[in-house]
Amino acid sequence: MIESSNEYKKAIIGDARRILLKAVIDIVDPDLVYGEVTASSESVYSNSAQIHDKEFINPIKNATLEHNRWALDGTFGIYSDNPDENENYKFMTDSICGSDGVFDVPQYVELNFSNVSILQAFSVYFPDNKYDGIPESLDVEILQGGVPQYAQTILGNEKAKLSFDGFTVYNPDCIRVTVYKMSLPFRRFRVVEIVPGVYEDWGGDMFASFSVKHQGDISCVSLPYGTCSIKIDNVNRKFEPRTKNGLFQSIEDRQGIDVSVAVRLEDGTDEYKRLGVFYQHSGGWKTGDNGLTIQWDLVDIIGLLASREFVVPATLPTTLDGWVAAIVSQLGVNFSDRYIVDEDYSSLNVTVNSSDDIKGKSCGDILRWVCMATGTFPRADAETGKLACEPLWNNGNKITLDNLVQYPVIKANQDVAAIIFTVYNGENTKYIVSGNSTASSQTLSVDNPFIKTQSEALTAAKRILSAYGGNRFEIVGRGDMANEIGDVDTIWLNESTATTARRIEQNFVLDGGVLANSTSALLQADGSFLFENREVITQSGTWTAPAGVSQLRLIIGNGGDSGTDGTDGTWEEAGLDGLDGVGGKVFSTTISINEQQSFNVVIGAGGVNGGSGGETTFGAYSGNSGRVFSPSYTDVASGDAFGRTGVVAPLDGTGDGGARGKGGVKGNKRIVTKREEDEEGNVTTTWETVIDNYPGNGTKGKNGADGFVVIYWDKEAEA
Repeated sequence: MIESSNEYKKAIIGDARRILLKAVIDIVDPDLVYGEVTASSESVYSNSAQIHDKEFINPIKNATLEHNRWALDGTFGIYSDNPDENENYKFMTDSICGSDGVFDVPQYVELNFSNVSILQAFSVYFPDNKYDGIPESLDVEILQGGVPQYAQTILGNEKAKLSFDGFTVYNPDCIRVTVYKMSLPFRRFRVVEIVPGVYEDWGGDMFASFSVKHQGDISCVSLPYGTCSIKIDNVNRKFEPRTKNGLFQSIEDRQGIDVSVAVRLEDGTDEYKRLGVFYQHSGGWKTGDNGLTIQWDLVDIIGLLASREFVVPATLPTTLDGWVAAIVSQLGVNFSDRYIVDEDYSSLNVTVNSSDDIKGKSCGDILRWVCMATGTFPRADAETGKLACEPLWNNGNKITLDNLVQYPVIKANQDVAAIIFTVYNGENTKYIVSGNSTASSQTLSVDNPFIKTQSEALTAAKRILSAYGGNRFEIVGRGDMANEIGDVDTIWLNESTATTARRIEQNFVLDGGVLANSTSALLQADGSFLFENREVITQSGTWTAPAGVSQLRLIIGNGGDSGTDGTDGTWEEAGLDGLDGVGGKVFSTTISINEQQSFNVVIGAGGVNGGSGGETTFGAYSGNSGRVFSPSYTDVASGDAFGRTGVVAPLDGTGDGGARGKGGVKGNKRIVTKREEDEEGNVTTTWETVIDNYPGNGTKGKNGADGFVVIYWDKEAEA
C-alpha cells in the first residue's frame, strides 16, 4: 500500500475525480556508461557529474560577482567554503564573458561516454533563470574518436532547451557544446543537463490510449509480470520506421517508460502515484493507420528477466541479496542497483550444491527459486520500478461497495492435494507435504535446487499453500493508484460484515481522461499456514493444548473502543458527531509449548458508553503487545478481519470499535405574522411562533466488540 495524504484518500473516492497521466520516455542506450566531463574551464563550485543525473532543475541560487547577479533581498544564498558540501550546482565555467557577452576564448564542455551503438537524438538544457543568461551563439557536436560526426551552429538562441534529431551517428563517444556568446554580460557558461538520446515528459494529451496491468504470484510457482500498453499520437512522424534517420533505430530492449497517474486534490494540486517503470522488449512496438499513432507494449523489470538465460557467475552467491543482485546484473551495468531485498531476509543463506544445477536456467527460474526457498516473493515495486523481494504483509486499503461498479464476484480458488518436493540432499529424495484439500485432483511437483533440507521444503510449502484454497474475489472499481500487489485489502460487504483478501492482480485503463472499470483479483486462501486446526476463543477460561502439539500460532485481540455519543442539537446549531471507536490492539506470534500445556484466557470486554476496550491475555501473552491496524488486522489463513474502527454493527469476538454517534439536528422555528380584518374594516395583527422541528438529540455511539484469541496448531507433514 503506497503511502498517501488524507487529501488524496478523500479525492480518490470522491463523486467526481480529475485524473491526470504522465509518462517519462527514456530512449537512451541502456548500456551507456558515462565517463569524465571535460571542459575548457570549470569553477571550483561546479559539479559536472550532475549534467547527466536526469534531474532537470536549475543550479542553486547562490550569489556570485557576475554583473547584477546578487540582489540584497535575501533570495540569494552564499557558497560554502567547502565545495563538497554544496549540492545542485550543475556545471559552470570558471571563465566569464565580457561586457558584450563574448568570451575571449570560446568555452566548451564535453560529455564523454561509451557503449552507445547508435545515437539519433540528444538535448542540451541550460538554466532558465533570467539572471543566469543562456548561450546565444554556440556549436553542438557529436564526436567519435575525437572526430566530429555531426555538427550544428546556433545563432541568436533564445531557448533554455535545445533538442536535435534527424541524424544517425554510430558508436559516438562524446557530445561537445561550445559557447561563443552569452545573452547577458559578465556571465559564466552553465549547463543543467545533456541527454544523449530522448528523455521527455509526456502529458495526457499525447496519449490515444493507456493501460497498465500489475500481477504477481506469492507462491512463486509461476512468475507473472506487469505490462503497460501506450498508444500515442504520431502526427508529426517523430517515430517513423520508414525514415532512415527516424528514432526507431534508437529503440532497443531495456529502455524504460516511467508512468505516473495523479488525482487532483481539493486545493487544486495534483498528487501523483507512480505505476512503475516499463521497458521495451523484443521489438514491442507497432504502428498502424499510416503511422498516425504508435503503440508500445512494454513489460516491467520482472518481464525483462523472466525468459533471459542466467549466465552463471564464476563465484556463486550465498545470500538472498547476492542472488538477486546477480540476477538483476544480467540486464547490464546500469541495472545493478535496481533491486530491493527486505533487510530482515537479505542475508539469509541460499546456496546450490553445484553450478551445474542452475546452468541453462532462466533468470526468472532462479528468481522464483531463491524467493521460494526464503519465504519471500518477487514483484516489481511500483514506487521505484525496482525488483523487490519481500515477505508477505498484512496491510492494505479499505474497499467499500460505494466505489465498486458491481458487487464482488466470488469464486472458489483452486485446491491442491499435495506438494511433492525434490530435496537436493545428495540423493534427491522426495518429500511430500499435504495440501489444503486431499480431495483435490491437483498435485504440485517442486524441483528447486536451492531446497536441500526438509526444513527448507517446509518453508517453501507454507508460502505455496498461501495461494491455494479459499475464495477468489474479482472486483470492478474506479481504480486507486495507491494499491499494490501483495496488499491485504478489507472489503466491506455491508455495515457489519467485512472480509479480507490479498491483491494478486490489478488493471488500470485510462480512456478519454477517465480512470474507470479497473478490474482486480484478490485471493482469500485458506492454506496460508500449515495449520490443520483452528479455534477461536471469545469467552474467558482455560485452554489446554491437545496431545502431541508443540507449537501454536496465536492471534490475540483486545476489546474495541466504544464510539462516543453525538451531542444534542440546539436552536442555534446542530450537534457534533462523536468519535469512532478504535479497533482493539492485535498481537500475533508463534510460540513453542510444553506437552498439553494449559493457558489462562482473559477476554477483554468491548468499550461501552464511549469507553475503551479491555485487555485480552492468553497466558503470558497480551493484546497490549500488538498495535492498532488500519483498516483492520487480517487473518490471512481464514480471511477474517479483526480490530476494525468505526463499525456500525460490531460483531462479537472481533475487537471491532463501535461507530460514532451522530449529532442532533438544529432546531428550526420562525415567526409568522397573521392579519385579521373585522366587518368594519379594522385590522388586527398578531405574531405566532411556528416550530418546523425541535432540536434533535444526539445518538449514542455503538459499543465496541469483545476481544478474542485465535489459536492454530501445525498439521503433520507426511514422511
